Amino acid sequence: MKLNELKARADRIQQLRGFKLIASAVIVLIAVIVSVSSLVASASPVLQQAAQPNAEVGPESSITNTDAAQLMLETVLQGARGPTGTVIASGIVAGAALVVVWLGLGLTYLMLGVVLAVFAGPLWLFEETRGLSKLIVGVVVLAASFSALMQGLRLILGGKGPIRAIARNVLAEAVRLRLSIIFIVLLIFGLAALPGMLNAEQPLRYRVQSFMQFGTGGSFWLIAMLTVFFSVSTVATEQRDKIIWQTMTKPVAAWQYIFGKWLGISGLAAVLLAVSSSGVFLFVEYLRNQPAIGEKEAYIAYADSGLSEDRLVLETQILSAQRTIPAEEPPMDQDKIETIIEQTIKALRDEDPDYVVTQEIRDQMLEELYERGRLMYFSIPPGGTQTYVFKDIKLGATEDVPMVIKYRVDASANEPDLQFKISIGLLGMAPVVRDTGLGHTHTLPIAPIIVIPPVPSDPAPRVILPDEASFTRALQAIERGELPGARYVTAGEMIADGDLVIEISNGEFAYTVEGRQIVGTGTIPNSAGMRIPTGGLSLSYNAGSYHANYARTMGVLWLKLSFLAMLGIFCSTFLSFPVASMVTFGVFLMAESSGYLRLAIDNYATLNAQGQLNFVKLIISAITFSVSWIFKTYAELSPVERLVNGQVVGGVTVLKGVGIIGLWCALLFAASVHIFRKRDLAIYSGQ
Repeated sequence: MKLNELKARADRIQQLRGFKLIASAVIVLIAVIVSVSSLVASASPVLQQAAQPNAEVGPESSITNTDAAQLMLETVLQGARGPTGTVIASGIVAGAALVVVWLGLGLTYLMLGVVLAVFAGPLWLFEETRGLSKLIVGVVVLAASFSALMQGLRLILGGKGPIRAIARNVLAEAVRLRLSIIFIVLLIFGLAALPGMLNAEQPLRYRVQSFMQFGTGGSFWLIAMLTVFFSVSTVATEQRDKIIWQTMTKPVAAWQYIFGKWLGISGLAAVLLAVSSSGVFLFVEYLRNQPAIGEKEAYIAYADSGLSEDRLVLETQILSAQRTIPAEEPPMDQDKIETIIEQTIKALRDEDPDYVVTQEIRDQMLEELYERGRLMYFSIPPGGTQTYVFKDIKLGATEDVPMVIKYRVDASANEPDLQFKISIGLLGMAPVVRDTGLGHTHTLPIAPIIVIPPVPSDPAPRVILPDEASFTRALQAIERGELPGARYVTAGEMIADGDLVIEISNGEFAYTVEGRQIVGTGTIPNSAGMRIPTGGLSLSYNAGSYHANYARTMGVLWLKLSFLAMLGIFCSTFLSFPVASMVTFGVFLMAESSGYLRLAIDNYATLNAQGQLNFVKLIISAITFSVSWIFKTYAELSPVERLVNGQVVGGVTVLKGVGIIGLWCALLFAASVHIFRKRDLAIYSGQ
């Protein structure tokens, strides 16, 4: 009895307005303290010293090697260690806590946290049970967050009106229906278990990328399948079981019923996406602040090791918003190509006067000539050098952002134990030589750089890249004034009229020496020629914030889920549950795979070996092309793939997607309303 009285008293307290105000003030104060502390901790005293170029550099104010490494990090990574992630994370936690408090559940959730600590805390102390402890904490936190947000959404949808009432009923049905509960439980347990599946021995960049891939992609697919089946079920079963009679006999218009259903399902999807994306974001921020390979602690490399490659790749290629530009394709002489095609056709007709030349055959010849020209352009013989151009780089002359070249070379049979020495250089500077494995992608950070002026023993300006150990020492020397003429060059300074030109040599760059005098330069060739495959050479640079990119990605995913909700409702207005589910899920699969279909259709031949048209393949090709064309915008979004690969989810692309997918939703909504108005849904039969 005393326990019940204690629970009743606690419930009365947490419902009081005064308690909510005090608890809210405490939550906001804690969030502000954490954010300000992060801001103060991220302020580098080294940068403050560097901002005073005329300051005297003496023994007491000298920059240590660790300080120089920190300066390099702050300069190259553009605030990756800054307070933004911590501020956003504290905002997410504070926002969830405020929702709980104003729902009148503050003391309830506080007691839940105490009970969780009592049960999970001892398990955390032992290595054998730490994984179980993490799983329990993850499940409880995610489930509690889902419950709080669902109650918050019901509160937002409170009040009078048929649309809000129908939406509230949809939310109540979602937590009551076994179909939806299965997907919700799978989502919560899957997200909670995912961190325990990461291999702590792997480089940090692989762990972060894997977690983001499965966390965001896996969550989206589970929520999408729930949206597909639940959107169909909530309308189809009401018609089948005649529950819809109770709604449509009231003064509820068809559009209100459809919109209320869509609002409820989209709200459920938004809650699930908010829970999963917040969990992924918070754990990624936790992983980000763990030591990478080559670091003694997060962001601090071992002495004299320069910038850790693991950290550099993580911050500049994964937790970033990169714009990627492929190398410019070789220019083609159209007149010469047409002449070659005509000569080829003439030779074929000389052999066979009845030979028929279709437009498809001409297109195939043209494609083969283009591919041959491209192959020659991106093939470099031993000791040879080729110049490549990256165009339309949107960087101002003063912009200082990391810039990275990604390259892949193929040679012979791509033996795994064979390495080539590849020389890559900016025009007018001594090339950088890198040992390169064959058959897989490598990265080379080319901005910002330090340029060392020529000396008698090295007559060409030398480049020091951010991932070289000497970059740290060069920064230190520049600060001390020990490298006269040395320059720190930003990415914007390397760009000329929006273009960047590089040279790639198949071999090791070296000087030609006679006696003690350098008389020229040359290339020590590799053992065989090499080629750069399609997509094997690109340039990427930071075009925005990772955090903003993450937010845009979640917005695009919710947009896709909202489209699925409307599609499911539309199909269920005139189809039974099994058929509507199959159609909706089929359209979802076609939309998600349309990007792959666009690539596959280019390699799908409709002619046989004798040049005759295969009508079955032609029909398949036409259908495939139509599907890929219809969902072209949907496929171009690819938010998860872009996020995981550190590519920017552009605002223009998002707005285009919002416009087109929004138009699809409007058309499906109008069609659903029209069908409902034509159907006799609520006629009393007298039986």
